[in-house]
Amino acid sequence: FPQGQAPGFAPNQFGFEGWGNDGASQGYGEWGAQQGSNWQPAGFDMHPSAPSTAPPPSVPSAAPPAPGLPPQGTTQRFVPGTRKRKLCIHHEAGNCRFGADCNFAHGSEDLIDGEDISKRPQTESMDFSRLEAGRVQKVVTVPADQVQALMTDTTRDLILQVSGAHDIEWQKSKRTAVIEGSALQLEKAEKALSRVSAHCNWGANEAKIRSILLPKTDCKSARVRLASMGPGLQDFSKALSSDKPAFSIGTDPACNLRVKGSLVSRSHAVIEFSPEKGSVYVVDTSTNGTFLNGKRLPPKSSAKVLLSHGDELLLQDPSTGGSEFGYMINLELS
Repeated sequence: FPQGQAPGFAPNQFGFEGWGNDGASQGYGEWGAQQGSNWQPAGFDMHPSAPSTAPPPSVPSAAPPAPGLPPQGTTQRFVPGTRKRKLCIHHEAGNCRFGADCNFAHGSEDLIDGEDISKRPQTESMDFSRLEAGRVQKVVTVPADQVQALMTDTTRDLILQVSGAHDIEWQKSKRTAVIEGSALQLEKAEKALSRVSAHCNWGANEAKIRSILLPKTDCKSARVRLASMGPGLQDFSKALSSDKPAFSIGTDPACNLRVKGSLVSRSHAVIEFSPEKGSVYVVDTSTNGTFLNGKRLPPKSSAKVLLSHGDELLLQDPSTGGSEFGYMINLELS
């Protein structure tokens, strides 16, 4: 506009430029780039409006704590570089409001910071590639009458537990056990199987095998009850301990259990309690023999045999009519 013309506005490439009375430019107005959009020159309020009644924008607040959790505090005091010692229960519930600034760890990796890692003991990865090279096998024969009782999954698991061997394969058709492991493990497994087999010559069951391989070493006493199986015999019960670990059976008046019979010896058998092994044994001290589950016991100079709950102890040879001249064993270890 020419000099001296009334104030006005004119469009240019940037917007609308205003002039004062002296024709000098007063600045650019605020406007939209599109035709017909609302615009307003700088410094002017072309369309004054009433004060807004809309509420101010709300500040996002923390989600309510999960049921059963206490509310989180409003401030955090975590200092970067220090160690977080506890996990954040709110993060695990999915509603922690503080994120990385939380005083508590949001995972196991947050429990130890970079400075503490250098203080941890140095470790090296272990190489297990040579374990297979040290394994050997050994074949052990099982008595024919023990194949069904001994060759079970339970017995295998128990022997593996006490020996540490890698595996035991039962071959029932061949009556053999193929044991696999190190030389020391094979030795332990063979001894365990031999011990089980020796005691199971006089009957075998899962409870007996378990007591042989994993004896209770904390037993203080044993209550032994003998239930008579035939006429002329009386029931008997005796508590055994480390102070009084045994009782005797026979015709001698000095025996704890006196039994009359033409084939019964003065000292016929002795029942012993071994606290350190948590087991009760029977020893044959007779002349004519003592029988456990129908099988004669070895002489006292040879060995003592493990007694189990439910065993039958006979004082005469069952093949000559003494199948009921004896007792049913009832044991309680404590």
